[in-house]
Amino acid sequence: MVYIPRIKDLVNKVEEYKQCLIQRRAESIIPYFEEGLKKYNDWKKENLQLQKLREKLNKLSKEYNQTKNPDLIYESTKIKHEIKQKLERVRKLEEEIKKIELLLPNWLLEDVPIGYGEEQVKPIKYVGKPKVWKEKINNFELMYPNVEYEVISYKPYHHYNLVGKLIDQEKAGDIAISRFYYLFDELVLLNFAISMYAIEFFKDKGYGDKLMITPYLMRRSVEEKITYFEAFEDTIFEIEKDNLLLIPSSEHSIIAYYKDTIFNPEDLPIRIIAWTPCFRREAGAHGKDTRGIFRVRQFHKVELHSILKKDEDIHEIYKITDDVQEFLLSLGIPNRAVIVPSGDMDKRALIQIDIESWFPAQGKYRETHSIATLGTWVSEKLKIRYRVPKGKKELTRNVYATGAAVERLICAIVENHYNPEDKTIKIPKPLHKYMMGVKEIYVGD
Repeated sequence: MVYIPRIKDLVNKVEEYKQCLIQRRAESIIPYFEEGLKKYNDWKKENLQLQKLREKLNKLSKEYNQTKNPDLIYESTKIKHEIKQKLERVRKLEEEIKKIELLLPNWLLEDVPIGYGEEQVKPIKYVGKPKVWKEKINNFELMYPNVEYEVISYKPYHHYNLVGKLIDQEKAGDIAISRFYYLFDELVLLNFAISMYAIEFFKDKGYGDKLMITPYLMRRSVEEKITYFEAFEDTIFEIEKDNLLLIPSSEHSIIAYYKDTIFNPEDLPIRIIAWTPCFRREAGAHGKDTRGIFRVRQFHKVELHSILKKDEDIHEIYKITDDVQEFLLSLGIPNRAVIVPSGDMDKRALIQIDIESWFPAQGKYRETHSIATLGTWVSEKLKIRYRVPKGKKELTRNVYATGAAVERLICAIVENHYNPEDKTIKIPKPLHKYMMGVKEIYVGD
């Protein structure tokens, strides 16, 4: 396939794109963007000169066939050498442009709020009634005005204070590093139960065209085309000896499976469910969520991924949002959906919706799910396309979504289903059939 730099689409939109970078808090990318434009201009000039040399060589070849003039052989040899040098220069520029293109974030859709921080998120839907401790009512009403809630008289407990005896982070830290953990007994069953129920729930909702367990490792050369490496590199565990990376999310290994694929239009959309462990080196800000399993370096996810045709992705993210909120409500977890502001969202995404679950002990909604359309950002790099009329090919659209971030949902279930009267955590009914007879976890004194 002939390489055509993607950056060419930005040549007539330079100021608009710079503004987009500023809105994304990606001002540091502007110099790279400007360098990419310069290299693209050089690439065009070199290609034009290369074309002229080839035309000249063809002309000499025809002339030699007619005259057999030996002087033309020397001149042709000289031009071939120039062509070789030009080709090397063109290929070098192409590689340099490709590296810069990997740094360029996606555009933003109009619905994305501009700014960053929790105060800039745009709530779009609340589901369920959160349990609010009577001492925190004023704070709740200030943070979440006009949201219905249930008042509780007892002080809610952090999940670690309730089930810390079933988690060992100290021993895990000795054996691995901090923020790894051992889970025991009922939490092990709960971990698998959430995973199985999520797969069943979303398959019933139509997302299971294909079920996957993907490789847990990927080549760096593939990962660089899928993630926004400039922002994500420090979070990825790398096995340098083998030039492999531990996956930070199965979303990456799902879409990698389809690289260089050309779909027939009737094959799309395809909706995939995958389960994998995930690994992230940096597990959040120092001192934040250090106790328990809300923010850890190894966790399990049920991931949803939709590969779609043009103009299908926006409807898809809102459909998934509704289904994820229903899934959480079926587990008795109140939640809300918010559009993430421009400065905090995935640099690859056109728009990102987070689902935040209610955590009574913290008195706030915390992010447990992310849903986003990447548009063609990944398909361009992995060459994932589908056939359209007249023999042409269109890039697919890609939507990713968290089906279940298992460890975070354990935290949410524990906090939302604690019964202070008998000191037990009630297991939500949809999980019972996967829990080997366990319907509650006794917390004790």
